[in-house]
Amino acid sequence: MKKVSLAALCLLCASSTFAQSYKGYGDIPGNAVGYATKVVEYKPGPNAKAPNNIGSQALGAPDYYTSANTLATLDGGYIILEFDPYALLPDGTNNAEVYVYEAETYESWDAYVSNDLTTWTKLSPSFKSLSSGQAGHGSVIGYDLDAYKAVAPTFKYMKIVDTAGTTGGSDIDAVVQTSGIYIGADKLIDTDSRNGKVYDLYQNTATGAIGVKIIDKQNHVTYIPFSTDSSLDAVALSLQGDFNCDDEKDINVLATRKSDSVQLNIIKQQDGTAIRTIDNATVK
Repeated sequence: MKKVSLAALCLLCASSTFAQSYKGYGDIPGNAVGYATKVVEYKPGPNAKAPNNIGSQALGAPDYYTSANTLATLDGGYIILEFDPYALLPDGTNNAEVYVYEAETYESWDAYVSNDLTTWTKLSPSFKSLSSGQAGHGSVIGYDLDAYKAVAPTFKYMKIVDTAGTTGGSDIDAVVQTSGIYIGADKLIDTDSRNGKVYDLYQNTATGAIGVKIIDKQNHVTYIPFSTDSSLDAVALSLQGDFNCDDEKDINVLATRKSDSVQLNIIKQQDGTAIRTIDNATVK
């Protein structure tokens, strides 16, 4: 692999006509180009209990039914999410561009978008795939941003407010975007390719966040976050191993933890699902 240090070009990511699938959820019309990558604010209600009261569980790809991950329970509260290095972008169709995934029984919420965290625009659902409570099935609600182009051409933030009333509240697994505009200021650290796809390892020069951008044969772009702050320095990228034995090469990012200079291998599936993190300081 050849290490490079070039400024990333801004990319416009349009939604596609493909259907995106995640275990336990109904398919959505579109191809994921990114996920919520940062929790701006998380204020759950008083009955949100550990381990399901951690806002970061709403980041990345939907993974509750693949890794038995915990959830960001709202319980009458709310969560504000950011999609750095993307902003949400209307795609000019009647399809939704952003989808909220909730695990298990459907419990209602309202969704809002903003660019300044002060003025919020409430969204109306344009897509629904709701669970009736059967085990192993969650709900998805999508929002078509084209109806709000008069408010702003793009949106940086999304706020999800629980409206479930007396129940335990909505349990957010993830938020997926199928259309976005790249607004990051990233440095390209490393690159690799496999089966017609290009994998670029970036580090954001403003936030320090690390991510991998995947460009497929049709030039569709997906961004997989590997960190959300400046605690790590990206070193290298590899797609040589299949760590979970699913016949697909996994993304292995080598990074240095700044606090103690220890190197970590952070391994994820190509859909963004976390597999494991290896601390190279570990000794028997």
